Amino acid sequence: MTVHPRRTHSAASTLRWMTISLVLLLTTELLLLLIYRRINLDEGWYLNAAKLVYEGKALYQDFAYTQTPVLPYVYGLFQQLFGIGLYQGRILTVLLALGAFLLSAATARRLAGPRAGVIALALLATSFFAATQYTYTATYALTAYFLAAAFYVALLDWRPDLRNALATLFLCLAVGTRLSTVVCLPPVLLYLWLTSERKGRAFFVIGATTIVTLGVVLGLFWLRSGELMVYDIWGFHLDRILRTRWRLLKIQNRVLRTALDFAAPLLLCGWAALWAGRRLWRHWHLQLPVRNPLTVLTMVLVVAGLFVAHLVPRTTDSYYNALQMPLMSVIGAVVVARQLARLSDQGKGERQVRSSWVLWLLVVALAGHGALQLRALLRDGALTDPLQNQVAVVRDAAALVRQYVPAGQPLLTFNQHLALEADRPTPPGYEMAIFAYRPTWDADQALHYKVINNTMLLDDLARPMALAAFTEFDLEQLYGERESFFAILNTHYRWFYTIPHFGPYGDILYLYVPPQFTVQPPAVAYPATFADGIQLLGYDLRQDRIQGQPVLDAALYWQAAATPSQEYTVFVQLLDAHGAFVTGFDNPPCHRTCPTTTWQPGEFLRDEYQLALDGLDISQPFQLQIGMYNGEGTRLDVLAGNYAGEDRVILQQVELHP
Repeated sequence: MTVHPRRTHSAASTLRWMTISLVLLLTTELLLLLIYRRINLDEGWYLNAAKLVYEGKALYQDFAYTQTPVLPYVYGLFQQLFGIGLYQGRILTVLLALGAFLLSAATARRLAGPRAGVIALALLATSFFAATQYTYTATYALTAYFLAAAFYVALLDWRPDLRNALATLFLCLAVGTRLSTVVCLPPVLLYLWLTSERKGRAFFVIGATTIVTLGVVLGLFWLRSGELMVYDIWGFHLDRILRTRWRLLKIQNRVLRTALDFAAPLLLCGWAALWAGRRLWRHWHLQLPVRNPLTVLTMVLVVAGLFVAHLVPRTTDSYYNALQMPLMSVIGAVVVARQLARLSDQGKGERQVRSSWVLWLLVVALAGHGALQLRALLRDGALTDPLQNQVAVVRDAAALVRQYVPAGQPLLTFNQHLALEADRPTPPGYEMAIFAYRPTWDADQALHYKVINNTMLLDDLARPMALAAFTEFDLEQLYGERESFFAILNTHYRWFYTIPHFGPYGDILYLYVPPQFTVQPPAVAYPATFADGIQLLGYDLRQDRIQGQPVLDAALYWQAAATPSQEYTVFVQLLDAHGAFVTGFDNPPCHRTCPTTTWQPGEFLRDEYQLALDGLDISQPFQLQIGMYNGEGTRLDVLAGNYAGEDRVILQQVELHP
């Protein structure tokens, strides 16, 4: 059959432009997720570990770290060059993800031609759910990069010793990044040996590289702190395992969820396994080259092994298997491209009909895959609605932390991403975020494994610290000493700031500080003097939405000239244009954490209130009035300011927006 050169050139040009378009689409997708993906608790402690190892701290020995040790050194080096922060971690993650995706597409191209490279990129571009794991600091991008590099190098026509050594090195680095990839060692090392002509020499090179690399990456840490290392990377994931029946039920649910989320690539992997097994059997008997079907079969075994390995940890879920998506894209691309190539060898009419069917099936598979992945993305809540830059929220909170916590002093929090952005350390034992909280352990056990128990948490809280920061999620995890925790918190701290949309679940961050005597200026200065030694300095005002409902957040700035003689309740009320009451909120100051009788002379306080706005006619202007009253309902007089002689202060006219 004669192939017209102009038609061949046109097809090559089309594939080239499709490749460029898909790479741009993937890059755009990853960059958008970099900005808008919710904060994950893992990225804070991963980046904190990356900072600590370059400060001379040793993994496992000096602080808990529940993965194998490569990631902190890779990300820490990037931080040394470009600074420390969530953006730096996410940028490196996206670069590694793009590297893994491009290497995977190049591998597919080597195995089955240019069309396979395009199909692999198309599968990756529609993997929206998997992509969310490749845009924040975690082990997925780095591990996937090492696995993709190992297979890419294994297919290069390099000198056999170099090819085997480098592919083995990348594979061992994957194990050194994420322990679950240890299941990849047997099939991939066997593949390297089987595809080498000089089996004895290959066995030596592969074996020596494996022993040396794992010895350096894992062995040195094991020799230094073996028990701690084994617990952190193995025991931590298993020591709170559910009862057998519940465990089996959870595994069943996770298998079904994963099968649905990754249905299309899993079906393609099954097809590829049958194709590769059949080709391997035929080629071996006919003594034909077996490298390509053996490569695909090895990838299928790696994917299957990782699926099984990801059922072991107690925290497992479908998203763990995003790690295999680059390999699954190669497998699926190869089997589809091979089918298209086989049809190209048939008669023209029959070829066109069958090729059209295959292409349509591919389009349907990609559309179905994209829809299932989008469904999983929305189900797991990786994005906010409406979209919001989550890193910006953390950085704004970190700016507040820096106002109250002097450089070098510790911040009491489980939120390592907040401490990282604020450039403030946390006390020893908090390095693993909320995962470091072991309420039922005794002090000796907690100290040994570099974590904290209830006694240590309460002791740290009672010092007190310059600032304590906890999310709703953190407070929900408290077990056994909740009453003592909140009693200490209310005795030693004032609740100053409530920051919405902060945590990985869209939860609220609460900032608590001990009594303050340095005034932080309000957004609007509006001085007024009340009776009984109470002064209003000004206020902050902001309209927001909480769970889809509009609210008005008001923060009042007070200062005590003397300790007030009574406990007063603050009222914050919204009035219409005629001065009639519309809505309001009355509460003792600082969410009940600082009764006025506890105010010290000269103390400065920030006092928050939230008014619900749903159902209001926002087309009209409103006024905001505030004041205080005692236990009998008698309002406190205003002695000086714009409303001297009255028993309330009107702050300003408020214009609400939808």
